[in-house]
Amino acid sequence: MIAPRTLAQRIEEARVAELVSAVVATLKPLYPGVDVRDLPGRIDIADIIAGDVFAPPMIGVTFGRVRQPILVGGSYDLPVDMLAYIVVEETAIGARSVPRETVAHAIGAGLFEILADLDAPRWGLNKIRLPEDAEMRPLVTAKAYAQGVAYYAMSWRQVLLGMGTDPLARPQSVSFETVLDGVVVPVPDDLSEEPV
Repeated sequence: MIAPRTLAQRIEEARVAELVSAVVATLKPLYPGVDVRDLPGRIDIADIIAGDVFAPPMIGVTFGRVRQPILVGGSYDLPVDMLAYIVVEETAIGARSVPRETVAHAIGAGLFEILADLDAPRWGLNKIRLPEDAEMRPLVTAKAYAQGVAYYAMSWRQVLLGMGTDPLARPQSVSFETVLDGVVVPVPDDLSEEPV
């Protein structure tokens, strides 16, 4: 049986939010000079075009979708579709100008490398699988391109393990019932006795 929990208790167990924060904390030192931050959700290209909030180069991390496979037993694993938005513009590196697409590809290649590592993509968390199904896509509009911004989205899936309640922690049932001649009757503890 599920027990009531306060909002504070549920916040302590909010593992999806913990995952997003852990990804940001891991990526920040791996990308010096790039603004790495968590986002409240999916962003629209119009937000990028406005230019106030997202100053390139930037990686914005959030989740795109959380699904729960319905299983009997009380515990479950939680697949989380993660998103990292890459926002770039033409950049000066030393004395040369680097096109925005090249900057985006460099940041994306670094994310692929991090996701393929054995330790980094666990983000310092326990009970999490390694990433799978990683891909990067350009998200281009004529207006954003005219303003000199390139906008890409990297996505991958990670599974948070051992969510829910432990089925072994529940009290064991001590009584059983059976149907005898169409009537539900209790099964005695001592099976040598006849059902009542």
